[in-house]
Amino acid sequence: MQNRFSRLQNNVIIACMMLYSTAYLNRLNLSAALGSVMEALSLSATRAGILPSAFAITYAAGQMVNGALVDRLNPARHMYIGLLGSAVCNVLMAAGGSFEMLLVLCLLNGVFQSMLWTPVVRLVAMHFNHQERPKANILVSITLIIGHLGAWAISGYMSSLFNWRASFAVPAVIAVPVVLIAARLLRDVKAEPVAAAAGKESSYSLGGMLKMYWVSGFVVVLIVSVLYGFVRDGITTWAPTILGEVSGDATTGTTFSLVIPLINTLGIVLSYSLRNIPGLHNRRIVAVMMVISTVFCACLGGVSGVVLCALCMGLACACLSGANPLLTSLIPMEYEREKLIGMSAGLIDSLIYVGSALAGVMAGFIRESMGLNALFMTWACVALAAAVLAAVSDGMLRVYRALHQKAE
Repeated sequence: MQNRFSRLQNNVIIACMMLYSTAYLNRLNLSAALGSVMEALSLSATRAGILPSAFAITYAAGQMVNGALVDRLNPARHMYIGLLGSAVCNVLMAAGGSFEMLLVLCLLNGVFQSMLWTPVVRLVAMHFNHQERPKANILVSITLIIGHLGAWAISGYMSSLFNWRASFAVPAVIAVPVVLIAARLLRDVKAEPVAAAAGKESSYSLGGMLKMYWVSGFVVVLIVSVLYGFVRDGITTWAPTILGEVSGDATTGTTFSLVIPLINTLGIVLSYSLRNIPGLHNRRIVAVMMVISTVFCACLGGVSGVVLCALCMGLACACLSGANPLLTSLIPMEYEREKLIGMSAGLIDSLIYVGSALAGVMAGFIRESMGLNALFMTWACVALAAAVLAAVSDGMLRVYRALHQKAE
């Protein structure tokens, strides 16, 4: 394994990090500004939760389409179109003045945002070998921290100091120069994959693909993805609002919410470190991270004060962030032999956002009707179920690979 990446590999990593971090600025700004939007438009928590759920629904549907398309298209151009389209949606959201208009634009933003992740996975698969991919994916996963921190800081403070409209306008403006810089960095990237295996289409029929996905435990991974998305995006959507309520001040809530993406670094480092332990494969590590997240979600029900609440949310999210590169990148790459990396990545990310869609409305309803402690325990139970199923899928994959090798 080489110690340093080539110039082209560095350019790919930098461009992907810039593009996807900026995509997060234009996505998570909604959660940072949600409390102000609720106040300005006189929305209940349940109705406000429809907005992130609407985004998640079209994002999930778009991932299914883009996962199938991206193996045949120019991944860099796909990302440029997605980010610029998302920026336009955010500009229009800043100009909007009604719940209905915001709802339509959230739906459209989900479509454009769904064009960004599967191209990242494909670019990494194209330009990095098996030994280099874990490191490359960990670096790309830092975009989650940068994006969360930037979105909550920019949008949270813009909303507190000015108004909620600035929370959408500023991230949109940032997207334009980012696309221009990324296009310069990726000018030498070809549309066709570098590796021959990645350039061929899968020979599986629909029935054969479904059977292979079932036997190898991938269908169970998809269920894990829904549960994971429910917990992850339940926390990230409602954390700034919850912390603002606990502290009694929106600006203070924004400040403490920034602890969460900062702590997320610990989860990514832990996930990367666990890969060095013999016998701990991708899906087992996901199970471990979800168990730890379960503990901290449960602890939320027993703490008081904004500091401890932010800390527990941060540690729960850290474990979820550590599981993210495994679910969205490394597990799809387990299907390189079947030439279904793009399809697998699209399906997983799509199902994560099915969970996110459920989290927006259901978390708002649970919080409004049964209180915060009920919401925290819901997150804990769902995370534990995800851990159990991730371990089951790991056993199914090992059996599948053993049978496949024996047949060869």
